[in-house]
Amino acid sequence: MLDDQALLAYADSADPELIKQHIAILAHDSLRGRLPGTAEYEVAMKYVMDQYQSIGIRPLGDKEGNSYLQAMTFRKSIVDESSSYLLLNGKDSMEVGEDYFFLGNAQEAETVFGGELVIAGYGIDAPQFGHNDFENLDVKEKIVVVFSGGPEALPATERAHFSNTNTKVETLIEKGALGILFTTFPGGRGNFKGSYNRNSKSGMVNVKMPNGDYQGRSNFGNMKFGGFLDWEFIRKIMEDETDSFLTKYEQGVLIQPENDVYLNGKVVTNFSEFESANVVGILEGGELKDEYVIHTAHLDHVGVGEPINGDSIYNGAHDNASGVSAMLEIARLYSELPSKPKRSVIFAAVTAEEMGLLGSLYLANNPVVPAENIIANVNTDMPTMVGPLVSVEPLGAEQSSIMNIVERTTGLLNLIIDEDHLPEEVRFVRSDNYSFVKAGIPALRMKFGIQSKDSPSGLDSAITYVMGQMYHKPSDELDDSFNFEGAKTYVELQFMNSYLINTSEERPTWNENSFFKRFVR
Repeated sequence: MLDDQALLAYADSADPELIKQHIAILAHDSLRGRLPGTAEYEVAMKYVMDQYQSIGIRPLGDKEGNSYLQAMTFRKSIVDESSSYLLLNGKDSMEVGEDYFFLGNAQEAETVFGGELVIAGYGIDAPQFGHNDFENLDVKEKIVVVFSGGPEALPATERAHFSNTNTKVETLIEKGALGILFTTFPGGRGNFKGSYNRNSKSGMVNVKMPNGDYQGRSNFGNMKFGGFLDWEFIRKIMEDETDSFLTKYEQGVLIQPENDVYLNGKVVTNFSEFESANVVGILEGGELKDEYVIHTAHLDHVGVGEPINGDSIYNGAHDNASGVSAMLEIARLYSELPSKPKRSVIFAAVTAEEMGLLGSLYLANNPVVPAENIIANVNTDMPTMVGPLVSVEPLGAEQSSIMNIVERTTGLLNLIIDEDHLPEEVRFVRSDNYSFVKAGIPALRMKFGIQSKDSPSGLDSAITYVMGQMYHKPSDELDDSFNFEGAKTYVELQFMNSYLINTSEERPTWNENSFFKRFVR
C-alpha cells in the first residue's frame, strides 16, 4: 500500500486533459441534455461503459456481472387538472396554478379526500435540536400545511435533512396526517409559480422498487395526497395576519387560523413509464475484496427545455458532466495502481438524480453486493471547478470518521477545510450521497470552497455566477468558467480520500453523537 508521500506523488498523475475531454463529450449538444429515457441518454451510458471497459473496470450491473447496466423502471405522474379540484369550506372552488396545485400520486390514479386544515410550521419533529412543530399540535387525519426549508438555528447538515421534502412527508405519514400541502413564505426557499409550471408540464417521477412500490417525491404513503399552496392563500385564511403569525412562529408560538378551514378535493393522476439504468462497474480489491467503497456521480441532466437566448439544450457541463468526468479519472487512477487496493471499488454513474435522487435510491436499497459490506460512499456532484482549488467544503464528513481522512488529505495537498458557505441551500441532501446516508452508510460529498490564493472569498463571485447564471440553464456548457488546474487538484483529493478510506484498517464509523447514526441497518 502507498504511504502518504507516495500516494501524494501518485495522485499527481491525474490528467486534466482527460477530465476536459470527458466533459466535452458528455456535455455536447448532440446528447441533448442527457435526459433519462431518451436515445441520447443511451449514448451517454455507452460512453461511460466504454470508458470502464478501456481501463479494466468490470461490469457489476447485476449480481452475475454480465452487464454494466442496473436497469429500473420509472413512473411519471402528471395531474389531470381538468378532472381534479379543491374546495374551500365545501363551496369555494380554488384556482389551480393560482391558489394551489396537486402533485401526482405515484401509487394512486384517483383519490378523494376531505378534512380540516392545520398549519405545522416547518413540519419538523426534532426536539433534540430544540425544534418540535408538533409539540402541541395533533395532525392525525388533518390536512397539514408545512413551510419549505428549515430553521436557521439547526446545524447545517441536520437542517438539510429536516428541510428535505421526503423527510417532511415521512414525518406526517408517521403522525397519521391525511395530506400535505407545502408553501413558501416571503423570502423563503422556493417559488410557487415556478414549481407549478415545472410540475404541471413535467410531473413527478418515481422509481419502481423490487417489491412493486414506486418510491420518490410523489409517494405519500398512507396519506391521500400532496401539493402546494400559494402564500396568498395562507394570507387569506389567516385574515391578513400572516406577518404577526410569522413573528410569533419565530418566537416559538405556532398559531392556527381563527376560523376552522375545511378542504375537500379530488386528485386524478395520469401515469407513463420509461426505462433507464445506473452504469455500475467494479475494480476488484485484494485482501478485503468482499468489502467495498462505492463512488457515485449522476450522469443525467434535465434534457431540452424552455429556450433561453435561442438555446434550448440544457447541456449540464458543470452539472454533472464534471462530476462524472472526475469519477472516471479517479477510476483510471485506481486501475493503474502498482498493486490492488485493499478493498474493492465500485463506480456508479447513476441515473435520475435530477428527478429526486432516484437512481442512487434504487442502488443504495438494492445493491448488487451485500449492503453490509459497503463501507463508504464518495460522491462527486457539480464540484464547481471554477478556479485553483484552495479550500474545500466536505459536506457531511463531520458526521463520521471520514473527516479524519479529509483532514489528512487536505493537509497533504495544503488545502483549507471550510464549513458549508451555503447552509440555506441544503446541499448535503440534494445529491446522491444522501441516498447512502439514509441507508446507514457514511458518505462524503466534496465541494470547492470560496477561498482563492489571494482572498478568503476569491472564488465566491465565480461560484455565485455558475449557480445563478448557468445552473439548470442552457448556458451550462464547457466554457472558460472551468479551471482545469483546480479540476486536477479536486480529482487528486477525492482519489486520495477514497484510497485512504479503502486501505484503512478500520471501516468508517458514524460519530457517536451523529444524528445520522440512526439510519444504520
